[in-house]
Amino acid sequence: MDNNTTKKFKDIFDKIGCNMLGPAIQALRTLVNANPHLMYDEELENIENNYKLMLGYMKQGFNDPQRENIYNGLLVRLYRFTSDFMMSYKIQNVPFFIETSRKSSNKDLSNENIKQELENFVADVALLSLEPEPGKTNKSQSLYRNHTDFMKALFCNIVTSKQWNEHDADFFCSLLLSPTIDSIDAQLIVSALTLATMNNFDANKFEVLLNTYIKAHDEKIRQKALIGWVFSVPSSTNILQKQKNNINEILKDTSIINELVELQKQIVFCLNTQQDADKIQRDIMPELIKNNNLNITRFGITEKEEDPMTDIFDPGASDRAMEKMEESFKKMMNMQKAGSDIYFGGFSQMKRFPFFYNVVNWFYPFFLEHPDISNTTGNLKGTPLLANILNNGPFCDSDKYSFTLAVSSIISRLPENMKEMMNTPDALGQVTSTEEQKQPTYIRRMILQDMYRFFKLFSQREQLANPFDIEHFTFITNDIFKDSGIKETIPDLCYFMLKHKNKEALEKLISRYDDMDNTKMQLVKSIYMLNFKKRPDMAVKCLENINNLEPGNKRILSLLARAYFECGKYEHSSICYEALHKQDPTNSTIALNYCVALSKSENYQKAMNLLYKLDIENPDSMSITRVLAWNLMGLCKYEQANKAYNRLLKSEEVETGDRLNAGYCQWLMGNIPAAVSLFKDFIKASGPDTPKYNLSRELENDHAFLTKHGISETDLRLMADLIAYEA
Repeated sequence: MDNNTTKKFKDIFDKIGCNMLGPAIQALRTLVNANPHLMYDEELENIENNYKLMLGYMKQGFNDPQRENIYNGLLVRLYRFTSDFMMSYKIQNVPFFIETSRKSSNKDLSNENIKQELENFVADVALLSLEPEPGKTNKSQSLYRNHTDFMKALFCNIVTSKQWNEHDADFFCSLLLSPTIDSIDAQLIVSALTLATMNNFDANKFEVLLNTYIKAHDEKIRQKALIGWVFSVPSSTNILQKQKNNINEILKDTSIINELVELQKQIVFCLNTQQDADKIQRDIMPELIKNNNLNITRFGITEKEEDPMTDIFDPGASDRAMEKMEESFKKMMNMQKAGSDIYFGGFSQMKRFPFFYNVVNWFYPFFLEHPDISNTTGNLKGTPLLANILNNGPFCDSDKYSFTLAVSSIISRLPENMKEMMNTPDALGQVTSTEEQKQPTYIRRMILQDMYRFFKLFSQREQLANPFDIEHFTFITNDIFKDSGIKETIPDLCYFMLKHKNKEALEKLISRYDDMDNTKMQLVKSIYMLNFKKRPDMAVKCLENINNLEPGNKRILSLLARAYFECGKYEHSSICYEALHKQDPTNSTIALNYCVALSKSENYQKAMNLLYKLDIENPDSMSITRVLAWNLMGLCKYEQANKAYNRLLKSEEVETGDRLNAGYCQWLMGNIPAAVSLFKDFIKASGPDTPKYNLSRELENDHAFLTKHGISETDLRLMADLIAYEA
C-alpha cells in the first residue's frame, strides 16, 4: 500500500484500539467513499445506524444497562469490516496480495472439499504401496503434483482471506487436530494462518492457532502454532478480551511460560544471524578453505596434488593443517550448539532457484516428493546423501530444499571419489540425532530459521509485516502478557539480552517491567544505564538501593564504584574500591582501580603506599606504571615521575595519553621544548579513523590539576596557541 493509505488504515485501527468508535466510523466512511469499488458497504451503514441510535437514546436520557456491551460489539464489527476492506484494497493494489489471491482463484476451496481432499490424499498415499512398480512412479508423481497444487491454492486462499466466522474457525481447528490428515499439510495450513493473521489480524484465525498449540499432539504442528499466535498478537489488545482471558489461562502453566521465554531468546539468535555469518566468514572459513584438499574451479572440483617435499622441509605440516581445520570446524559447531544459525551465510546465496519464486515453497516442510524438486532429485538417485539430509541434517526445511537443488546441479561435475563419499553414511559429517530432532527447542529453532530466511530474502518481503523488525521482535513486552507469570522471568531474560548486547530488547524490557522492588531488575537497569545509555547517575540510584539491601555484595560494590567514578564522585568510588580491596587483597585489578580512584580524589600519598607494593609485585605492568607516574606528579616528585613516563614511552604498551601526561611532567619540570615536542606527538597520534586530538580540550579537562601545580592561566593559553600555531 502507498504510505498515505497505510497511514489512514493505521489511524482507523488505532482509533478502534482506543475505543473511539465515533471518530473511527467517520475516518472509515471517508476512506470507503474514496474507494467505493472495493467493497459493498451495507455492514458499515448498519454500524453507523446502530451508533446513531445509541447517540439518540443517550440524548433522550435513556439509561441502557447493555450500553457498554453494545458499544464494544460495534467496535468488534467495525474492526472486522475495516479488516475486510483493507484486504480488498491489498488484493487490488499490493503486488504480493494481487499474485497470491490470483493463485487461489481456480480451486474449489469450500470446507467440505478441503476436508475431502486432505483425507483422500492420505488414503491414496497408503494405497500407493500396493501398486506394482512399473506404474507406481507415474502415479506417485501425479498424486503429489495434484495435491501440492491444491495445497498451494489453499495456502494462498488463507493468506488473502477476509475475517473468518466461528464456523470457519471450528472447522480448521478440528482439521488441524485430526489424525486423518497429513502432518505436512497441517503444518503448511498453520504457516498460512500465521502469515494471514500477522498481516491482517483475525480473532478467529488467532483462536485456531492458539487452540492448535494447546491441543496438538504432533510437536511440529504445535510449535508452528506457538510461533504463529505469538507473532500474530497485535500491539493493541483492547478488543481481544476473550483472547486475553484464554492466554492468561494457559500462562498459569509454567512450562508454557518457559517455552515463550525460550522462543524470545531464539528470536534474538535469529537477529544475530548476520553477525554470526560475518564471524564465520572472517574467522573460520579462511582456515577451512586454506587447509582443505580441494580445488574449486569453474570446470568442476578436483583434489589438490600433495606436495611430497612439504613434510621434508616442514615435518608435521599436514598434521598441523588438519588440526587447524578441525579446530575451525569445532568453533563453528560450538556456535551452532549455543543457538547460532551458522548456515544462513552460505544458504542465503542458494535462494535464487526458481523454486523460491513461489511464496508457498518458503513454508513447505521438506519432502522428497515435492513436484518442484522431483526432477532434480532424479539426478541423485542411488545417493544416500538426500536421505541423510532429510533424516539427520542440521538444516531447516528451506535450506534442505536449497541443498538438494544445489547438489543436484553440480553432482555431474564432482570427481568420482567425492561421489563415492556421498554414498557413505558419514557424507554429511556431523548429524543431528533422532532424539534431538524431536525436542521442542530444536523444532522451534528450525521453524524460526525458515521464517527468518523468508523475511530476510523473499523478493516481496517489504509488503508484509515482519516479526523480526525492531518494533515487533520483543513480543514478550506486549500488553497481553502484562499480568502473567512471565514477569518473574524478565530479569533472567534481561541478562540474556545484556550478554548478546541487544540494546533495543533491553530498553523495551526495562521500560515495560521496571520493578523497583526487584533487585535483579534494578541490577540489570544499572548495567544498562552504564553500558548502553551512558547515564552513570541513573545507575548510581539503582545500585545504591541494592547496596542498602545487600551490603557487601562484591558485584554491586564493583558496579557502584565504577558508576561513582564515571559520575566524577571519586571519593565515593574510592570507598567502594577500598571495601572490595579488603575483601580480596590479592586482586591486583581491584587494587589498581582503588589507586586510580584515590588519585582522582587527590589522595596521592594513600595511593602511593599501595602502588609501590603493586609495582614490586608486578614490575612489568605498564598499567601500574601509568598510575604510579601520575601520582608521583601529584606529589610534585617530577623527576621520579619522568623516569616512569620514560619507561612507558619506550614500551610497546604506550598509549596516546601517555605522551600528553609526559608532556605535563616536562612542563612542570620547566623543560618547555620537551613538553612542546611531546604535545605535538600527542596531536599526531590521531589515526585516520579517530577524531583529531585537541590539546585545548585536554588542557581544559586537566585545568585544576595543572593550576594547582603552578601553571598559570596565561601559560595554559599560550601553550595551546603555540601548539595550534605550529600544527
